[in-house]
Order: sequence, then structure tokens, then C-alpha cells
Amino acid sequence: MAAAASIKIVKTIQWDGGVQEWSNRYHFDGAVPPDDTHWATLADAVVLAEKACFKSYVSIVSAVGYAGGSEVPVYSKAYSSQSGTGSWTGDLQAAEVAALVRFTTAKRTSKNHPVYLFNYYHGVCCTSSTAIDHLENTQKAALESYATSWITGYSDGAVTHHRAGPDSTLALTRLVEQYVTHRDFR
Repeated sequence: MAAAASIKIVKTIQWDGGVQEWSNRYHFDGAVPPDDTHWATLADAVVLAEKACFKSYVSIVSAVGYAGGSEVPVYSKAYSSQSGTGSWTGDLQAAEVAALVRFTTAKRTSKNHPVYLFNYYHGVCCTSSTAIDHLENTQKAALESYATSWITGYSDGAVTHHRAGPDSTLALTRLVEQYVTHRDFR
């Protein structure tokens, strides 16, 4: 299969006395958006949807586009005021705590094991002070909606792109884990 193009969404959060940056990279099917206008349409759609997964302490600061099989950016856009728009009552976990989204694919390994695609999201909240390992339900629902949107696709104005692996294997379903996990920034 051909290498898939991708877009990286870069975010920041206050952590450990400073600002910590992290990103999520999404490979997608279809041709590379042909120009900056199409890249901007795709990036803006993804950013608009993703910021609903976070409270205002998470900010989306940029989007970077890559052609398939390359680590050299072909597109970038800085965002200045794209803070999270989510609204729920849960308490913020430490920034290195993350929600896990797992996408299934039809691909199997040589030993017939399923191949999954993963994304981790920092800036998550727990359900209460007594259930600090449970992802807050409204935030979980926002992440489920966002992950589903990647399966149904985002348009660049001409082509609808769907979540895929680096080798263009399409995501089929998604699961947002109820329990938060730990993922270091460093």
C-alpha cells in the first residue's frame, strides 16, 4: 500500500512550571491536498472538531501537513486563539495523564494479530475525586465524537479524508478507553 499523507495538530498546556507542547498526528487516505487552500480547509475542520475535546486550559497552536512517506512538512499554519471549548465538571488530571483512543483496522500481522491505530490526548479530566482513574464522561463522549468524525472523514474542500495508518490502512471503528493512562512528555 502507498504511504499516507498526514496532519499533525500541535497543542500546549501549563505543566511543571511552564508550557508543555504535544501533538497528535493523523494519517489519512486520499491524495495529498493540492495546495495551501485545501490544506487550510482540512486543518481548520480538524482543529474546530478537536478543540471541543478539551477545556480552555488546552490550546491548539499549529497544524503541520506532510506528504506520504515524508517527514518534511509541506504545509503549516499557526493558530493564535484556539483554546479548548469543552465544558464539563471533572477535575483536571496531571498533564502527563492521557486519554487513549484506539482505532481498529482490517489489517493483521504475520502472526494474525489485529493492527490498531492509537492516539493519546493530554489535558483530561477525571469523573470525581474518588474516581481519579476514570475519564470524565462528557469529555469521553467528546473524544468518541471526534474519533468517529475521523472515520467518517474531514473534507479539504474537494476530497474527504478518513483516518488511516501510515501505510493507508483505513480505520474501521474506534474505542475511547474509560480509564486514563500515563504518557510522559519527555
